[in-house]
Amino acid sequence: MTRNLLMIHGIGCGGEVWDRMKPGFEAAGWTCTSPTLFPEQRVRDNPPASLPDLGLDDYVEAMADEVRLLEGEAGEKPAVIGHSMGGLIAQCLVEKGLVSQAVFLTPAQPRDCSSVTLSVAYTFLNILIGRDRSKAYKVWESGFRFGVLNKVPRRRHAEIYANALYDSGKVYGDIADGIEIDETLFTVPTLTIAAGADRATPARAVRKVGEKYARSPVSGDFIEYQDNAHWIVDEPGTDKVVSDILSWLDRTRPGA
Repeated sequence: MTRNLLMIHGIGCGGEVWDRMKPGFEAAGWTCTSPTLFPEQRVRDNPPASLPDLGLDDYVEAMADEVRLLEGEAGEKPAVIGHSMGGLIAQCLVEKGLVSQAVFLTPAQPRDCSSVTLSVAYTFLNILIGRDRSKAYKVWESGFRFGVLNKVPRRRHAEIYANALYDSGKVYGDIADGIEIDETLFTVPTLTIAAGADRATPARAVRKVGEKYARSPVSGDFIEYQDNAHWIVDEPGTDKVVSDILSWLDRTRPGA
């Protein structure tokens, strides 16, 4: 039986952020799908005027459509893993009852779990200063290096930042405002993962996410990696994270 895993990237990123993790899942028998959200509009340079029209709801619905497509092909709901903003989108998919299992990897938080710190403010400083939802934004390089890549060897920073994409100012605003998610609708296994050195989605906020979903009808699990940071998808220690997620997926898979 096919085991499908939808991998949802974070803000400013594309599907290639999963290139380090994906082989481990595929070797374990998972069929991985890692799309880039709205690739014609979310570009590296000169974003189209239509990009700011997109909101977080559009991103969620695009991934809901992807889930439905995978379910139609395989005859069963896929599992999902989301990083950062993708983790918040994954939470929305669970709330909608669209997936079989979900991993929230250093996720953006719903409104009742958010925690703004100085490190978050510096990471997204250029966007906080702009505050214009009718424009498109890319996280400034200094903030990206400081808040996202702080556990990645410095020699790799320029290469990673070169792939950063523009996102809608409306999406940034939607995430900053926070959205409501009803944990009482969570009826599948979930795993929330925090990183102790994370400056973009601080561990203290992600712990609140874990606590929120521990109260769900199907109590969620939680892991914190003290030596990892926000770029947990591709930094020292990532292979251990993949191994632990695979063990969790196997243990909590329906019918296991």
